[in-house]
Amino acid sequence: MPLDIDGFKLRTVYRFKPRTLKSVLSAIKLYDKFLSENGLEPSVESLALWLDSLQRQGYKPLTLRRYADCVRIYFETMMIPVDKDMLRAVLKRFPYVINPIKDYLTEEEVAKLIVNTKNPIRKLVYAIQYTYARRLSEVLNLRWGDINFRKHTIRFRILKRREEEYATYHLEGWIEDLLKKYFGEKHHSNKKVFPVTKEWIERMFRRDLEKAGVKVKGRRLTPHVLRSSRATHLLRRGVPIDVVSKYLLRHKRYETTVTMYRSVMKEEIAEIPSAAETLQISHVS
Repeated sequence: MPLDIDGFKLRTVYRFKPRTLKSVLSAIKLYDKFLSENGLEPSVESLALWLDSLQRQGYKPLTLRRYADCVRIYFETMMIPVDKDMLRAVLKRFPYVINPIKDYLTEEEVAKLIVNTKNPIRKLVYAIQYTYARRLSEVLNLRWGDINFRKHTIRFRILKRREEEYATYHLEGWIEDLLKKYFGEKHHSNKKVFPVTKEWIERMFRRDLEKAGVKVKGRRLTPHVLRSSRATHLLRRGVPIDVVSKYLLRHKRYETTVTMYRSVMKEEIAEIPSAAETLQISHVS
């Protein structure tokens, strides 16, 4: 039985961004082709067989996990009854690989970037992204209705969630001053704060770093580094990792934060003084 790809597309067209939907549909079409060629029905068993065949063809584990998640979304959306325990077992075979943070900006470098960026939109995007450790898309999704100058709050829609979820933070004084200075206070609540594209910010980021005197050669630096840099700086200043994980980064799983920032934690652990030093014991007989 062929998959109802058109029906799935209609039900999810508003759930995903166009590029994401295109990737999901691409994976589902590959699964549909496998079912047709082998005379199989959509099920957890056929999903496992398909993933095994792709693995033998040399597909990477992360790609297989993404494909598996796309099919899982199809099962859920089209309400296809499957054994959830079996599905979890299949997904567990292809866990997501979370890479630890390898590069970040120092506090001095972030300050140089924000102070020396002349374009007011990019200056504010960098400042807000770093201050609240948000993803670039979350900053660019800001509407004026998300900023309350009277209550001094700023609200972000958290991405990577199936249902709408928002995070509200205190609007820091210097961010508020910059917003008022460059854009004023009165705007239509549904109007975007930053009417620019993600691609434009990404394209200009390295240029702004270079102009600010920050070394970029040999470093993988994208705007997302502002988010990881903020988390790294807070961890090094002694903010508990569970606070950084739940309140700032809004990671769904605590283990994600630990895995990504374990290198920072190792450095902090290495700086823990010995018990003999803290007890001021030089010799015990």
